[in-house]
Amino acid sequence: MRLVTISVIWTALALVLGGYLLSLVFRDTLEQNFDERLNSLLENLIGISSDDTSATVNLSRPMVDPRFEQPYSGWYWQIAPKGFSPVRSRSLWDVSLDVNFNQTVNRTRYRFTKGPEEQQLRLVERDVTLPGSDLIYRFAVAIDTSEIDEQADRFDKILLVGLGALGAGLIAASLLQVFLGLRPLGHIKESLSKVRNGEEEYLPKDFPSEIQPLADELNALLDHNNEIVERSRTQVGNLAHALKTPIAVLRNEARMNDGPMSETVAKQTENMHKYVEHYLKRARMAANVKTISSHSQIMPSIHNIARALNKVHPDKNIIVKTEMEEKRLVFKGDLNDFEEMVGNIMENAAKWARRNITVECFKEGQNIKIEIRDDGPGIDIKAREAVFARGGRLDEKIPGTGLGLSIVKDLADLYGGKIILDENKQSDTGSGLLATLILPSV
Repeated sequence: MRLVTISVIWTALALVLGGYLLSLVFRDTLEQNFDERLNSLLENLIGISSDDTSATVNLSRPMVDPRFEQPYSGWYWQIAPKGFSPVRSRSLWDVSLDVNFNQTVNRTRYRFTKGPEEQQLRLVERDVTLPGSDLIYRFAVAIDTSEIDEQADRFDKILLVGLGALGAGLIAASLLQVFLGLRPLGHIKESLSKVRNGEEEYLPKDFPSEIQPLADELNALLDHNNEIVERSRTQVGNLAHALKTPIAVLRNEARMNDGPMSETVAKQTENMHKYVEHYLKRARMAANVKTISSHSQIMPSIHNIARALNKVHPDKNIIVKTEMEEKRLVFKGDLNDFEEMVGNIMENAAKWARRNITVECFKEGQNIKIEIRDDGPGIDIKAREAVFARGGRLDEKIPGTGLGLSIVKDLADLYGGKIILDENKQSDTGSGLLATLILPSV
């Protein structure tokens, strides 16, 4: 839009300035031609004039243009002997052109003056001494300048129409040029969107030659990103293998020996095991999140998790429902990460629920929302933030590591989503927890 605006502004300025200069040049040419015609008429008037020695000028023949004979036609001539009455063209009728003999006009002079009907005249005059006479005659020819104005106005109108059409054509050409020039960038945008949504792995190679280097660089960047992600996953796996074995050895040695020191070692190695698992899992999550092409349908995974929990907790009733077409609920991310998040929340609900667990899924704007409700004791509002802390547990009697909700929160944050804990107001028991997981959707 800025390119088009700048192009339109500069085109308009150039055309206005060019039109103004052309108008000035044309009017100047008209005035020069007008003056040349006046001078030609003046020379003609002098050439056909003669003195009869009585301060009277005789014309050997009439002036060529008949308008000199029409009263107030706008075409006038006058011969004024100094100190005597002037001889005028019939068109002047009873009016004389103003003559100032106080200023000598030895050379042709042009000036503007008022005509018989107050119209503006362009006048040319010169002082001449006719053969056989000592008198000085002021010869003058004047023509109405409206002719110049009419021609200039007609030219300006033609110029306005022509430059307007030219401007419209130039603006249309600029719009077409910008449209055609930016269309490949729009194609790149669409292709990047497909890569981001997982529909394509790379940008195509059919861009114009001016744009293809940019597409090639973006493809190289995608390759580099995938290489870094793969390298990170490999390093995470190596680190996991390097740490798990020594920690397992320490845990086993601590269990085989009795005494205060063994108990301390066992407790600390257990904590080390938990935290190593937590951070390794988080590293794997981050690597998965950086895979920009991932997208996953969520409903099959939720149904599978519900079936698995029904087997583990046969006394709990897990209901999964949605009012949308299931295939439209797509998570923009890795399927394993989604199952990690929803699995932890549903497992917690199954542990604490008295009887009923409801999982409801729907789409809201550019996000998907999963609401998991249970009819358990719920979580006090003051303790809801504490359960997201690493190793945070409200009841040590219930099996678990205390890392589940912490992992869910970390992973949701990495994807730009969030998890919200609230009171389940739909519970029949008057208590319960509502866990809402909000994640980006395709």
